[in-house]
Amino acid sequence: MRLHPLAASCLVVLLCAALVSCSRSEETAEETETPTGAAVNPDPEDVDETSPPPQESQEEWPYGTPVGWAAEPGTVEAVPGDDGDGGDDGEGSGDTEEAEDGTEGEDTEHPGVTGGAEGETVTATDADDLAEHLSSDEPLVVEVEGDIDLDGTIAVGSDKTVLGVGEGAELTDGRLDVDGSTNVIVANVTMDVDGTAIAVHGDAHHVWVDGSTFTGGDDDALVMVTDGADHVTLSWNHFVEAEAAVTIGSTEDDTGALRVSVHHNFFDGTTSRHPRARNAEHVHVFNNYFRDNPEYGVSSAQGSKVLVEGNYFERTPLSVSSEEEEPGDVVTRDNLLVDSEQPELRGEVPDPPYAYELDDTVSVPDLVTARAGTL
Repeated sequence: MRLHPLAASCLVVLLCAALVSCSRSEETAEETETPTGAAVNPDPEDVDETSPPPQESQEEWPYGTPVGWAAEPGTVEAVPGDDGDGGDDGEGSGDTEEAEDGTEGEDTEHPGVTGGAEGETVTATDADDLAEHLSSDEPLVVEVEGDIDLDGTIAVGSDKTVLGVGEGAELTDGRLDVDGSTNVIVANVTMDVDGTAIAVHGDAHHVWVDGSTFTGGDDDALVMVTDGADHVTLSWNHFVEAEAAVTIGSTEDDTGALRVSVHHNFFDGTTSRHPRARNAEHVHVFNNYFRDNPEYGVSSAQGSKVLVEGNYFERTPLSVSSEEEEPGDVVTRDNLLVDSEQPELRGEVPDPPYAYELDDTVSVPDLVTARAGTL
């Protein structure tokens, strides 16, 4: 039986509509999401300017959205008589107020790290440029180009973003010193040093180190967070060829600060301290990839509270330790251990107050090795 010409035409139209619908469904299914906290460069043409920002408290900057303690709002105590170098003295971030008689001003609430997003963008091609920009009082995004010999310590003031551009930037022979400063971002830089690469101390707070590569260090930790520093996030970094990766706190630190998130980092053959925490109020270690770490992965000492979850330990003999002489509290969950010993747990550690989303532990090696370090 032959179809009437009109019926045949209708059938052709219906088949075409069905094919278009299936094609659109397949295109939608192929879209993928960026891993939590990943540093990415969105195509400006793909950004819908009518859409609200992902966080009401701040705009998303080009290298992703911070996750963890650095993004968490926190109370900043006013410090009487502190005239610092871009720290809690009211310069740049306006965190404290000091009365004319030198008495303590009012405590304020910091909204979470934004770096120099409210300021201009400048370029540094040598150590002198970098030091000048980072010591200024106003917010700045400092784009670093090429290889720079720091030739010592360069202080990082408040409300600053240090951003490697192009294929990234390499900083050697020195350190970035975040001493008492507020609201600092360091991203997409490579640092090959003989000692500590980045030191965060002197009550510095709301500091984010993201998507960078660290190597060297000798016996010093490549990143040190000590001396009352608080609200710090270390994410998507690559630590390699070093004896020690990250130290949080020291024997001289008082309790009540040192709240640090360590997530999606690649600890690649580094020996120890991933991190080592002492006198730390809360350290959250999640979705990191530990590979071939001959001494240990994470250590909690001197009353620290450390939560270790969703990490992948591979050929790390001792994944997590609470030290015997002056132990800290440590809780582990959802970690995957390959040729690594089960840790001995101790005490209780609360969940962090911020929102975060764990990636599946099995996928951590692929996720982290594909993204951690400079772009």
